[in-house]
Amino acid sequence: MNRYLIALCCSVLLFNTNAVAEVTLDLPSNLDLVLVNGNESSGNDTLKLENGTNQIAFRYIGRYQQHGTQTQFKSDIIIIKFDEQNSQLSLTLPRIRSNGAADNFNKAPQLTLIDSNEQNVHFEQGKLIKDGLQLGRDYQQEMAAYNLTAQSASLQLKGSAGVSSAMIAAPTIAAASGTTPASSQQQSTSQATVNQQINVGQMLDFWYQQADEETRKAFKERINSN
Repeated sequence: MNRYLIALCCSVLLFNTNAVAEVTLDLPSNLDLVLVNGNESSGNDTLKLENGTNQIAFRYIGRYQQHGTQTQFKSDIIIIKFDEQNSQLSLTLPRIRSNGAADNFNKAPQLTLIDSNEQNVHFEQGKLIKDGLQLGRDYQQEMAAYNLTAQSASLQLKGSAGVSSAMIAAPTIAAASGTTPASSQQQSTSQATVNQQINVGQMLDFWYQQADEETRKAFKERINSN
């Protein structure tokens, strides 16, 4: 009988350990995912994440009525980073019911992250900003560049994981087995150069958008002087 009880207790403990051996994150209905740990995502289904540091990027999507007019609000892309083990977390966003509230949220998003005991969980917060036309954005590329910075929600990969901006900017091209004709090699080299220039342009655009007005002015003057 004692052996049976011991075996049963061990089974229960093993089951419970496996059940919480990850981080789950419940998301509100007014949230739309953009990236989860650097990978494209969408929707607001509950996330199952690995233990440790996780980083997600998302938008607030909502509607409100003001002065008889229905308005749809889509926020800037918000980034949060947190480090948790075997936790059940819940992220909440405030209600937005006016243009003023929408503007205030974009300026300083107020978020709440709590655990299963309704205790506040520490997280770092930032934004993935790109001014001007928003079509054709490469969020993965932008996040990769952001994670090389020292901003609080960044993974701060530079120097710690051997990642450099050159590695991000230059795509890896796999060579086919066998002998490649010279013309094909030239085409591959030309295409690689084009791809690199496109990515360099994206990186320059990203850093220009992150700069303040004084830095932008100095950047323009440097270009015009060349």
